[in-house]
Amino acid sequence: MRVVSAAEFFEAIARRYDRMYALDAATTRTRMKRVIAHLPPPPGEVLDLGVGTGRELGALQDAGYEVTGLDLSPAMLAQCARRARPVPLVEADLWAPLPFRDASFEAVIALHGTLVHPPERAAYGRLAAELGRIVRPGGAFVAEVPAQSWALRLGAEGVEEGAGRVTRIAANRLLHEDAGAGIAIEAFVPSDDEWREMFAGAFEVACEALGEAETLVIARRRRGE
Repeated sequence: MRVVSAAEFFEAIARRYDRMYALDAATTRTRMKRVIAHLPPPPGEVLDLGVGTGRELGALQDAGYEVTGLDLSPAMLAQCARRARPVPLVEADLWAPLPFRDASFEAVIALHGTLVHPPERAAYGRLAAELGRIVRPGGAFVAEVPAQSWALRLGAEGVEEGAGRVTRIAANRLLHEDAGAGIAIEAFVPSDDEWREMFAGAFEVACEALGEAETLVIARRRRGE
């Protein structure tokens, strides 16, 4: 199994993503209600980092938000652009300087483990600084990430997910294999304390359990900073 970059992995699975990896519609609605509960009340501008095929966009639009989607994969963005209610889409790397003006958004979200594929650990600090720049004071950043406690329980056999398998290769690292494409991508799984540390500064950070396998990271942008 060849290990590839995030760009190559998601480009390869884009056409199969909704069929093989996406949550069912009812589960998506339930989870989005929880995410939206942590956002500033609408109306407001929300940036979806790693928007992918955009399955969560309808919930945000129904709630009254204006949404912009950002993704590294042109193929993912092409799938997203076919949705009945399109939103502005930006092709960019979330680990690079974000192509938005200061204080552009009331909130930023990163769902379905988008943040677990950094080029290196230091990239989290750069992202946190960019989020502090583009999120308005009083705004929020909300992310769904794997729980490290769940990752530590994975044995060598791993667990089936989507079109492949997830196995643990180190204390805080996973390998996600896609059998159909014959490729794999590594994932970094910080602890709750690490999430709080990495996104502190301009944010007040809390972590909530999202079932047994995931954590919801909620970072509120401090006012006056």
